[in-house]
Amino acid sequence: MAIINVPNTPQDYRSVYNPVEYVAESNATANGRFKYLFDVYDGATQIARLKVPADPNTFGRCDVHGICESYIQTNLGAINSTATADGFTDNPESYKEFTVKVGEEYNVAGVLTQFPDQDIQTIIVFNGSLPNYRGSTLNFYDWQVTNYYTNYTDNTTNRKWLTNAPKGSGANKSDNQSAELTDEGWVYFLYDHTGNPVSDAQYITFDSSGSPLGTYEINIAHLTLLADKYMLKIPSAPNSINNINPTQFSIGTPPVITGSVTSYKIFLLDTFNSVVSEELYFNIDTECRYETRRLEFLNSLGGFDCFNFTRVSRRSEAIERKYYKQNPDNLDSGTGTITYSQANRQKVQYYTKSRPTMKLTSDWVDVSTFNWLLEMLESPEIYLHEGGKRIAIQNIDGDWEEKRSDADSLFNLEITLEFGMDNYRQRF
Repeated sequence: MAIINVPNTPQDYRSVYNPVEYVAESNATANGRFKYLFDVYDGATQIARLKVPADPNTFGRCDVHGICESYIQTNLGAINSTATADGFTDNPESYKEFTVKVGEEYNVAGVLTQFPDQDIQTIIVFNGSLPNYRGSTLNFYDWQVTNYYTNYTDNTTNRKWLTNAPKGSGANKSDNQSAELTDEGWVYFLYDHTGNPVSDAQYITFDSSGSPLGTYEINIAHLTLLADKYMLKIPSAPNSINNINPTQFSIGTPPVITGSVTSYKIFLLDTFNSVVSEELYFNIDTECRYETRRLEFLNSLGGFDCFNFTRVSRRSEAIERKYYKQNPDNLDSGTGTITYSQANRQKVQYYTKSRPTMKLTSDWVDVSTFNWLLEMLESPEIYLHEGGKRIAIQNIDGDWEEKRSDADSLFNLEITLEFGMDNYRQRF
């Protein structure tokens, strides 16, 4: 049996819709019918075997992301719940650990013989899909070369959340995200329990003058930790925050967001009570003359973001009809006379389908918000919050063009929602 080396292995927290590549090297590639074996396991169950021939340099290169992504889904927080909810919650469908066992096969005395499981690697993938080209950055290279995900797991004040939404800059600042008291939503993050543990999340509220009103802290201790690495979420919108189980607060007495609050911030703490994440700022808005339309969408980092459209919204229906042609039934079978009537039909409508749509217009937004909303327009999973429920959106039509802070200021975004269901009428 030959010696196998694996010089390239992807790091944990790999975005599953980007390449997840292994490179193997063996000293037996000169043997007849040689191939590398890459066996992918879900726990103890083998779910795939990929056979890769050696390249001229004797390496075998294998990308397993297409196998892994079929096991990844998404997790959404419960909305319009009358029961209290956990503060920290796991997203078990949004990430998964796989084992990749590397081996080889080749002729031994004329018989094709397999030598599996010579090197064993584990990988955690999550529901992310990093763009190859966005803005001025072209990223056809392996993201781990720059240790990209360290930014999302390190216990520093620069730890990023799984969102590209504007973070805001302070109490009541114009670049903060906006939310209404009835809004629901969450913010997602990667969690390395062993290497970079998080113990608490803190909410600090502010009044109209920017002075702190209250400090509230929820603890992660209620969450049963069965492994080391997770993808978690915490409430970030007012109604979801106010629905956190009161027993999970270690500091402060809920409700957190009251009528006196005009803005608030969210951040994570470690076991030493040090801040270990970026701070997210939100402003409280009141519903204006038009009904607010809140969209929730899967972002490129695997979390869900929300955005409110607060200007006038209009519903419409795109109608599709099909007909068949018939001769009018206007012959009297008793007398043989023909009686013409304006009510007779030559064409009969036998199929009617209408597709509901809704046109939305945002309030004025700044450059960073407008550019971030490209993620909503291209998202594969979108919901409209309406009546305390999620309504699936099939598609969003809208014109997007990058805005620049040195040339542009404020804008509206207009989009048309196509709902994920059709309406049908009677058939004749």
